[in-house]
Amino acid sequence: MAASTPRRTQPAQVYRVRRAIAATAVLLLGAAAWRVIGPNDTDGSVATTTSSSSTSTTLPPLPPCSPDADIIVAQDPDEDWDTILVDTQRAIPAGYGPGDLHNISGAGFPQTEGVALRGFVLPDLRAMRDAAEAAGEPIRVLVGYRSHAHQVDLFERRTDELGATEAGSRVARPGHSEHQLGTTIDVTSADLTDVDQSWGASSTGQWIASHAHEFGFILSYPANASGRTCYDYEPWHLRYVGRERAAEVISETLTLREYLWNLEQRGAAAAGSPDATAGGPDAATAGEGDDAR
Repeated sequence: MAASTPRRTQPAQVYRVRRAIAATAVLLLGAAAWRVIGPNDTDGSVATTTSSSSTSTTLPPLPPCSPDADIIVAQDPDEDWDTILVDTQRAIPAGYGPGDLHNISGAGFPQTEGVALRGFVLPDLRAMRDAAEAAGEPIRVLVGYRSHAHQVDLFERRTDELGATEAGSRVARPGHSEHQLGTTIDVTSADLTDVDQSWGASSTGQWIASHAHEFGFILSYPANASGRTCYDYEPWHLRYVGRERAAEVISETLTLREYLWNLEQRGAAAAGSPDATAGGPDAATAGEGDDAR
């Protein structure tokens, strides 16, 4: 039997160095995982850092939700329909109304009185309608464009019915509704005439949540994100931003409000301008008979 080769004994200092290296690696991996996963739902106070091959920019944190401000957006809603941030602080000018509205019948839905969208939205809306129907989950559009005057009437009626505090938490104030852009819809199942949060758990609601972005539509107010969107979960509320931008929102795993805020701040940083402010409230159900943004 051959004699065994004795094992070499490493000095204690070597083992200490190895342990230090291993501990450092664990800390670095943990920090990287936290950056990817992040907290579940925050109040929007955490700054975002973006970087390129040559620069690194820390963006101002998402502003807190505030239902009292009226900051008129600087962008032109006609041209910047896909990047304009509208929430409880940012407001669309009272006199703005799209000049290219078309009834949703142009997207394959039945002619519906008063339900219209900007013309360029209709092809992708038709594509989403056809795909939902092919999947056995046909949809209905309840609300499209809503004018500033219409929002005034809706808000006043809800205030009379519910009181100012409750109405303010469930209905967007005039000027603060994405529906005024003419690119936002409230949807439900084809056999329903209304919608609420429970619809999000239905098969059609789940299909919309999983596939709407493929056609350029984003859920403005997803579940468990009210601290970042300033609104309660609204599984029916879809804003059209185009297929390419919708894909970016999904790939960055941000809410639409966060994405648009970051986009704006990156533009301001590139131009050497100071940051702006934004914000938004909370809601529960959609449609004229309920409460929509």
